[in-house]
Amino acid sequence: MFDLHSHIIPGIDDGSKNMEMSLAMLQMAVENGTKGIVATPHIIEGEWLPAWDRVLVECDTLRQEAQKAGIEIPIFPGGEVAIHFDILEKLKGPGSYCINGGRYLLVELPANHIPSFTDDFFFTLQARGITPVLAHPERHPEIAKKPELLAEWIGKGILTQMNGTSITGHMGERVMATAELLLVNNMIHSLGSDAHRINHRNTNLTPAIKKITELIGIKKTQSITVENSNHIISGKDVDIPAISDIQYPKKTKGIMAWIGSIWK
Repeated sequence: MFDLHSHIIPGIDDGSKNMEMSLAMLQMAVENGTKGIVATPHIIEGEWLPAWDRVLVECDTLRQEAQKAGIEIPIFPGGEVAIHFDILEKLKGPGSYCINGGRYLLVELPANHIPSFTDDFFFTLQARGITPVLAHPERHPEIAKKPELLAEWIGKGILTQMNGTSITGHMGERVMATAELLLVNNMIHSLGSDAHRINHRNTNLTPAIKKITELIGIKKTQSITVENSNHIISGKDVDIPAISDIQYPKKTKGIMAWIGSIWK
């Protein structure tokens, strides 16, 4: 499996505090079967905005230190880009801040709302040859209330990345329920740890893989965790399953009952 979302570069954002912690996070990833990990530091206009060249240098330094420590795992550069129109000045086309310097860009929505310019933001990226990969949509309250929004974006070529801790319940029942809903409706295309530390939010994706497999089966799980992720890292096309009508859990009676159950 591949981890498409992690904050393993030391001291660059609110993730790993130092090289020792970064190496421990990488060692945990290796021990739990991760075959490659993408370093995606926060790229936030006016807050965390490291230059792409710095991300590349820091990623290479981490790779070298891991090799010295006997930790064998490919580390790919990237960024978790917060939606902001000004950031488009730095995103002229595939390359800077994209996963492995390719054409896929991990994009994050604000925590509690969806900006009115989101569709235009996505369209602008796509017009420039960049495919947005929406980070952890299962955590967003507006998508939980109206998953049809996400289905519309996917229909326009937007990909998604789910956090391992979301499906295992570590982010709460509402997030877990939304993660399950998106998974069974083919609305999740890749997996990431979103690891910031060695303890709570770490690089161990094994529990998530187990839960996902129980929910959607081995074949679809491998597609999400291996095939799609490999294609994203390599800059290849990803097969996006069509979404028809969103299927809600049978234990509730329709969308309003489901929404009520997850917002208790």
